[in-house]
This record gives sequence, C-alpha cells and structure tokens, in this order.
Amino acid sequence: MNCATYIRASTDNQTDAHQRKSIDEWLQENGIDLTDVDRYADFGQSGASDDREQFSELLEALEAGEYTHVVCWEISRLSRKGATLQRFFDVCEDTETTVVITDGSVEKVTPDGTGRFVADIIGMVYQQERRTLIRRIEAGQRRAQRQGKWLGQVPVGFRRDDEGYLQPIIDPDHDAGETGYLELRDALERIDNGESYRSVAEGLPVTRQSLSNIHQNSDRREWYLEATADKDAVHAALESVRTVPVDQIKTSDD
Repeated sequence: MNCATYIRASTDNQTDAHQRKSIDEWLQENGIDLTDVDRYADFGQSGASDDREQFSELLEALEAGEYTHVVCWEISRLSRKGATLQRFFDVCEDTETTVVITDGSVEKVTPDGTGRFVADIIGMVYQQERRTLIRRIEAGQRRAQRQGKWLGQVPVGFRRDDEGYLQPIIDPDHDAGETGYLELRDALERIDNGESYRSVAEGLPVTRQSLSNIHQNSDRREWYLEATADKDAVHAALESVRTVPVDQIKTSDD
C-alpha cells in the first residue's frame, strides 16, 4: 500500500489525538509502517470550506495517482459539502484509490464502487445539516434585529450588553481599551473647532483614522453630536443621552 492520511479539526484548540489514534491503529493492524505514510492535516478549518491548503494538496496528489489508500477518521473530516465529497470520491475512483474510514457508517469506499452509495448518502445528510444550521442562524439574526439587538462590530463609544442591546459607554474602562461616548462627542466638537485629528486622538484610546472616519460620515456624526440615528438599534440606545442633559450624566469620577 502507498498510504496518505488526512485529519481536520474545526477549531485551533480541538485536539487531533482521537483522530490520529484511530488512524494509526488501522495502519498498524494492516502492517503499514507509520513512517512510510504521508500525513495531511488542516487545523482551525471548517468542513464547509474548500479553501483548505492540506486538503487541496492531498486532492492534487490523488489526481496525480500517488496513493493507493487514503485513511481518515470520519467522512465529515474530508468535507461537509456534498459536492466536495462527490468530487473527492470521483477522483479516488478514477485513480483506483481506496478511501478508508476508521470510525464511520461505512468502512471503505473502493474504486469498484463498494461503499460509495452509503458515503454519498452521508454526504447529502451533512449538506442538509449545514443548510439547516445556516437557516437557524439567519432566523436567529432576523429575530435579534426585530428585537432591536445589535449584530456585527460594535461602534466606537458603545458596548453591547448581556442581552445583545447596544448601549453608549458613559463610564469607559480605558484599561480595557474602551472609548466613552461623551469622549467621542467632545473629540468631534474639538475637530469642528479646528483641532487636528492627530492631536485629538492623542488623548483617546482611538486611532486618528477612526476619528476621521466618524467625523467625515454625516450619519455617524449625528450619533455623537445630536444623539440621533437612522438605525433603530442605535437610536434606541441613545434614548438615555437624549432624555438626560449631557452635563447631568454621571460617571464614576463624579
């Protein structure tokens, strides 16, 4: 046998030990010297992504007919996309390469088609699971938006509370790199009065470029100078600033 192995872990801290152990046990049981095996591995990579360096290299090697066997722990390690699995098995079939799965519903997919039907069904199940997960995520995002919760990157001078709602930072933690909402308001007023972006940014945990971007964006400027916004989530967050005069807003220094 001329063997290659493939391991994929979804997150950087997800161990590959259980995959490697299962694969190595199969190799040893079949009399294959572990030092004679080419090993491919992708870490911190989703099975829904085709942009995996080691997987792509393995596929190229298979297309070149370099291996008689590819050993993996479970089919989902190869891919969670049905089309990608189809292509992988097609390449193996064309080059007479056997795919060995050490922990799965099918043990082998051979060039004569044995095991291919079950493997294809498993691939379709993965594809459907992925679509269902995406729909759930999208539905959750739409629900959060309807509830006025903030999605995406939090703008400077704001934080997201435990329930997901945007709140202006009145009492910033500078040690944690926070910039206060009122500090941004004061900074923009100073810029309007002729001070440079650079000089204003020197006293804040915010970059000159960030100040410039906010100052030159008329919609964003209104968030800080007028406490109003076209975005409902931001407008609702600024209610406390609009209803309480700025000079009466208390911070921990008061």
